Amino acid sequence: MIRKAVFLGLVWLVLVVLAARFVPNWYIKNSYDELITPQAQVVLQQQKNLRIEVFATPDSVAAGLVNNFLEPLKPHLPEVTIEYLDILSNPELVQTYGITQQGEMVIHRQDANFHLNTLSYEAFFNGLKQISQDRTGANEQWLVFLDNTGGKSFNTGDITGLSAWLNVLKQSNYRTVVLPFQSHLQLPNNVKLIILASPQTTWGEPEIQWLQQQINQGISVMWLADPATAIEQPGLSLLFDVMRTDAYHQGHLVIKAYNQHAINHSFDRPLDLVEVMPYITSDEVLWQNEQHETLASTRELGSSRLMVVGDSDFLSNAHLRSGGNLEMSFRMVDWLLHRDDRIDLPNIGVLGAQIHFQSSEILLFATLTLIVIPLLFLLIGGWRWYRNKQ
Repeated sequence: MIRKAVFLGLVWLVLVVLAARFVPNWYIKNSYDELITPQAQVVLQQQKNLRIEVFATPDSVAAGLVNNFLEPLKPHLPEVTIEYLDILSNPELVQTYGITQQGEMVIHRQDANFHLNTLSYEAFFNGLKQISQDRTGANEQWLVFLDNTGGKSFNTGDITGLSAWLNVLKQSNYRTVVLPFQSHLQLPNNVKLIILASPQTTWGEPEIQWLQQQINQGISVMWLADPATAIEQPGLSLLFDVMRTDAYHQGHLVIKAYNQHAINHSFDRPLDLVEVMPYITSDEVLWQNEQHETLASTRELGSSRLMVVGDSDFLSNAHLRSGGNLEMSFRMVDWLLHRDDRIDLPNIGVLGAQIHFQSSEILLFATLTLIVIPLLFLLIGGWRWYRNKQ
């Protein structure tokens, strides 16, 4: 009996070691292949005479990471040249492109290029879109973050601010700027999106009229609201058709199921929301909780698109890279800019893996581990004791 138990234990140990050694490699490769969507393949096949400069020596660790990043893209690129450059041997290029570390890339197509300083497929495809559209001027679409509204800060040292999101958008080739808000602010014609970062200062009639004028001119608006600040904004609530309720989610709320919406198409990562505000609206629901209360919504008014999100903390410096928050933010911005063809592009460039559970899942796992499994062992032990006694 003891020999049999030892043998089964050794077999189990060997299987665990083999699974840990080989299974992750198979999974990563399959994930890459599956996430090169048909839309992404079309974009890649349009890239002729693409030249990629990788600032790393060919035998370095950074070069190996870049090669793994580019490997699933190569079969879909008709003409691509990859050149590895030593940073120390090319100081002029390093200074010209603003290279700060090994592994950064500059992607050239004819006389256009973009700088990629992160191994993010989202940033890579947005860059390809940019250099394709820059030739016709179609990419002159600016995002304006309004400052001096008592809302989220854009200071690097503020963990509750939005500076990290702003920087990632810039790195991903979105044209962004922060402007101090005044009710007589004149925006250039190439501004296509205004982001209200949880303004706390009450917007009166002059401010609401200014915002309504921007919407009438075809500018989209995203309002990042919060339970504490939304109550101070009756004018914005009326404009965006938001009726705040007394309820709000304390702490974290994980969302894994999504409504039918262009932004949510094929999105399968969890969202990690913080202190989120449910509200009532007649607009199209983007996200909702398990009680079917609206957490985010959208509306189209002519050539403008409006969006309300009952949480701004999920894009803060502290939570931006939690779950699929960053990837979802790209989808939201692309939809507001009418870049619907970008929404279904790969978004697997993440820094690490995380596990997020909904409250119902936590309850289920707690029940299994604290009640069901101990009870099962208790029953087995009782049955064995009864048999031995007989």
